[in-house]
Amino acid sequence: MSTDRFDVLALGETMLSLVAEDGSLASATSFQATHGGAESNTCVTLARAGLRVAWISRLGADAAGDRIRDALAREGVDIRWVVTDPSRPTGAMFRDRTGGLAYLRGGSAASALDARDLDSVPVEDARAVLVTGITAMLGPGPQRAAIALLERATGLRMVDPNLRPGLLGSDRAADLIRPLVRRCDILIGGEHELSVIAPGTDPKAIARACAALGPTEVVVKRGANGLAALGPGGAWFEQPAVPVVEQDPVGAGDACNAAYLAARLDGVAIEDALKAGAVAGAATAGVLGDTGIAP
Repeated sequence: MSTDRFDVLALGETMLSLVAEDGSLASATSFQATHGGAESNTCVTLARAGLRVAWISRLGADAAGDRIRDALAREGVDIRWVVTDPSRPTGAMFRDRTGGLAYLRGGSAASALDARDLDSVPVEDARAVLVTGITAMLGPGPQRAAIALLERATGLRMVDPNLRPGLLGSDRAADLIRPLVRRCDILIGGEHELSVIAPGTDPKAIARACAALGPTEVVVKRGANGLAALGPGGAWFEQPAVPVVEQDPVGAGDACNAAYLAARLDGVAIEDALKAGAVAGAATAGVLGDTGIAP
């Protein structure tokens, strides 16, 4: 077995994140400094579960980039394929716990990602790869990198549309993300996000429309209504939400993705993987921060 065999490789942008602790962005006086990025959040949860994971990206040659590198390395995430960009900054975001969000990510280091950043990465050896639609919407280079990751992969390929308004390609999100969907095995996303990719009248119809694009499994995250999944052969599974006193919903979906993927890599049945995802998502939603104390 190759010494560079990873359980999961993930590609995407991570930013410095300042989270308002005592109100909205407009009124808060106290902020918690952390980091946020869908793929790296998922990597953190997987690393905490004992999986060997690596995150592939670009960061600026700045304090924010140093902070992110150090934080992920402490969590056990391999960062050997994170490039330091000498001319572009690390992105930043400001958010509160009620939906307020502002980005400083235009021209960020990660917006210069390209397929060449994968040249030395042993993608073919990985048991699974992960990318989200955010990467496809950062620009043509990041989208090419996302497609290359999926095309080179021989293990499980997971994609989360993770639609984010305000990004460069938000007005044509479906067109940018469908090439990823066509190349994945597991598509996992919020009900609304999936409906943008492939419209339907209800969760099952949306999942079937998404599956027609290529994925063999489609997992629908339904918030307070829990999770559902369309499996191979059209089998339908549902999982109620796990009760939680919500403190900060950001990152809960990423923890859910990690738990579901880890379970499926272990050969766990879809219905039990949904339970694992629901528990991990609730654990993260119950604390402040993008990664919280996800198990």
